[in-house]
Amino acid sequence: MERPALQRLMTDIKAGKINIVVVYKIDRLSRSMFDFLGMVKFFDEHNVSFVSVTQDLNTDTAMGRLVLNVLQSFAQFEREIASERIKDKIALSKEKGMWMGGTIPLGYDANEGVLNVNEKEAEIVQSIFKSFVTTASATEVVKDCKKKGYETKARKSRRGTYYPSKPFTKSSLYQILNNKLYIGKIEHKEKEQVYEGLHKAIIDMKTWNQAQAILSGNTRAKINVSAGERPYLLKGILKDPDGYAITPSTTKKKNKKYRYYVSIQAVKRGYSECPLKTISAPLLEDIILDRARSVLTSTEWLNRMLASHPDENADLPDVKAALNNFDVMWAELFPAEQARIVQLIIHKITVHPNKIIIEFHPPGMASVLHNLMPHLTFKDNEDPDMHKPMILEMAVDFKKRHKRKIITTPDGRDLVTNKNKNYDSALIKAVVRAHKWKTMLEYGDIPSIRALGRHEGVPHSYVDKILRLTELAPDITAAIINGQQPQSLQLQMLTKQQIPYDWQKQRETLGFSVIPEAA
Repeated sequence: MERPALQRLMTDIKAGKINIVVVYKIDRLSRSMFDFLGMVKFFDEHNVSFVSVTQDLNTDTAMGRLVLNVLQSFAQFEREIASERIKDKIALSKEKGMWMGGTIPLGYDANEGVLNVNEKEAEIVQSIFKSFVTTASATEVVKDCKKKGYETKARKSRRGTYYPSKPFTKSSLYQILNNKLYIGKIEHKEKEQVYEGLHKAIIDMKTWNQAQAILSGNTRAKINVSAGERPYLLKGILKDPDGYAITPSTTKKKNKKYRYYVSIQAVKRGYSECPLKTISAPLLEDIILDRARSVLTSTEWLNRMLASHPDENADLPDVKAALNNFDVMWAELFPAEQARIVQLIIHKITVHPNKIIIEFHPPGMASVLHNLMPHLTFKDNEDPDMHKPMILEMAVDFKKRHKRKIITTPDGRDLVTNKNKNYDSALIKAVVRAHKWKTMLEYGDIPSIRALGRHEGVPHSYVDKILRLTELAPDITAAIINGQQPQSLQLQMLTKQQIPYDWQKQRETLGFSVIPEAA
């Protein structure tokens, strides 16, 4: 149907320039029954007759149309038989070890259907296998290829389209690592058979088997990690600034599993190419859940929901109380139920290097409220405002302190106001030591900070820094002892910067909630 001459014929028929189409034989017009019947219908619609000279057929008569269809069926049957013969020929050729065309693999050149080794490209393939066997990491191999300037094979399609070489990705790397051509084999995927090829191998069997063992081990590891794991609450709704999905990932160090979110962009192009790299799953989930709870109990959102509620007697304080109870109940829910609710109320989260944008889903939020208070119903189909997404944008700063990644506000304050206990043994020890040393100076026999330093076997400058912790507000000290301090608050921060004497300024500087002053 795409033949230029046939297209010109169809155009002339539409223009009314043709009354009759004459062919030598039917299969000169088309060998496809489907295409032929479509053309006959097209001819009828434009009052054009069809005649086959050697077969004495004329579509103007009923008998002519019947014989025409029968002959065309035989033409299609012949075409299918020819197709089967070609498949059998390909299978037989592969069994003999012949390469039957397709994309020419890196490391070879094709000459009259025969694969010949391209020595320069073969070195790249061998380097890839060697690097993968050594590092057991596709990401590291991609980085190594980029460093050495290795790229995929440039090619030209049958239609003449030129495809230039490109930097390796993990996808193109796996295609090479799984290609049996490199060990001198020819694979027939339909028959699931592998034959000895006529071309020369580039990779030896020992290296190939080592690479396949690593690939097989990686697959099993991924299956084991995912089985029985705590659900990732934000799975499927996280995106990076370029629109790539941010997906769950798990690592294991010293028999302890760590949950992360990582951008597909980092996986495909390498972590050095992605500004976000990995994000701690518990940390990001805590921040998103804290904001979700805050929005669910906000007066602005509740007023918006109640505006679409037909019952005028709906009481805002009662609704707020129900949601506050839900906030308390959240910790008691099973992880799977928590994940279901998060997916219900949040449509999308976009994580930028300097901000996080949360797009809430009002109908889902209304559903949560309805489950808590069944007598509340919302006319979401009748109220277009119910379907307008609620956008929450918060400025953040991704930092790394003492080998730990944290997420804070740009000025260093903690983003989570309601989080699990976070005992910092170094910080607790320093606070206890500070009050002990202060007591020794005030009521003991030690006259000065220098003398205390000599007594404790530490520099007097260190003693001076630690003693500053006695100036912290009582509620800040209690929070540190109870493990309820902001994640951004660490010992190094307290000893390096000047601590304000004013307790309110301390709370503001160190990321605590500011306590309103009494009137």
